[in-house]
Amino acid sequence: YHRPTDTADLIDYEGLGRTADFVAGIARTLASRPERPAYSKVERVSGEDGEGGRESLRAYLGTIPDYTEELTGVKLAGVQGGAPADEAGLLAGDIVIKFAGQAIKNIYDYTYALDAVKIDEPVEMIVLRDGKELTITITPRAR
Repeated sequence: YHRPTDTADLIDYEGLGRTADFVAGIARTLASRPERPAYSKVERVSGEDGEGGRESLRAYLGTIPDYTEELTGVKLAGVQGGAPADEAGLLAGDIVIKFAGQAIKNIYDYTYALDAVKIDEPVEMIVLRDGKELTITITPRAR
């Protein structure tokens, strides 16, 4: 994730170079082969609801993180209307500090905690609103 506060000195130029060299090597190898790579069609696996793929199983809250401030927790820029976050009463400016029993220090903690919850099972979320802790029950849904 990039934030407006990021500066050029934070970029891992050596790592970017290694990645670019790796990808270029793969592209050169594929381009120089006399035969095309074999195509492998991947079939979607249907779930009980007829929807397929992991993306349909990912927990969704409808929170919109605010990346403009660096703080402990995840500040919300807003919530999507009709989403679980909206229904649970989350507001722009709330700072998520705990989700499903996990302390939330940054966006990565929040993402990992969200990936660990089950769809349609209510969980507790603790947010800071106007400097006070507020416990909210929220029910993640499938995206």
